[in-house]
Amino acid sequence: ALQKKTFENMAFIPEGSFTMGFEIENDNEWGDMDEDPVHEVTLNAYWMDKYEVTSFDFAEFLNFHQASAGRFIEITPSVTVELVDGKYKPRVGLENLPVNRVSWYGADAYCRWKSKRLPTEAEWEKAARGTDQRIFPWGNEFPDNKRVTFRRKFSDLGFKVMEPVNSMSRGVSPYGIHHMAGNVWEWVGDWYREDYYELAAISEPADNPLGPTSGQFVILRGGSFEDEAFFLRSASRYWYPPTLKHHNLGFRCAANPSDIEGSKLQ
Repeated sequence: ALQKKTFENMAFIPEGSFTMGFEIENDNEWGDMDEDPVHEVTLNAYWMDKYEVTSFDFAEFLNFHQASAGRFIEITPSVTVELVDGKYKPRVGLENLPVNRVSWYGADAYCRWKSKRLPTEAEWEKAARGTDQRIFPWGNEFPDNKRVTFRRKFSDLGFKVMEPVNSMSRGVSPYGIHHMAGNVWEWVGDWYREDYYELAAISEPADNPLGPTSGQFVILRGGSFEDEAFFLRSASRYWYPPTLKHHNLGFRCAANPSDIEGSKLQ
């Protein structure tokens, strides 16, 4: 049996229902076809990382998985991890920035290595926006640079496009989770299907949905440092092949309560 672990820096999300998706008919004309129809989802309790996975933590993982590293990350000058003398390490001064240019396979393998897992799409959205149908993690106010990294160009700012994973407390979600908008797009566990919400409204279980059983593309959530406000909305969905590695892609992990010793951990 896997040993239960005590996880630090995770937020507890209690069981219950929330409203998922976004009503396309609205004054801002915000929302996308694949966010409709809005539907209620009930989730078991779970834990979510308060912070995106850092270059420091991912470099440690890569050094244990050197043979697979090329499948998990692409090391370029725009990545917060570097390879020096055969060892992966965070770039100096960037230890607390999100790891980036990680594939879905790298994100999935890292979470498993930590005895965690990628969140489902529904878990990610509830952790980001809570149960009051807010548009962004912090509420309904338009984004600003005190709450979130957005509309920043790497070609102008270099690594200053990102902020430390534990920063910008004014932008946290209702559960105290940082950077669920901006910084890096975050891989989740579900395959993408454009009409999944329509199907979900008819036939899919409203409890703990796992998404389609297969597909070509995996879902990403939360927008990134270079995106417009539209993509920072907690209901916004994006998709890429699981092999893709891009300079604005990262992730965080989730866990089941049964995997954690001591349910009152904060």
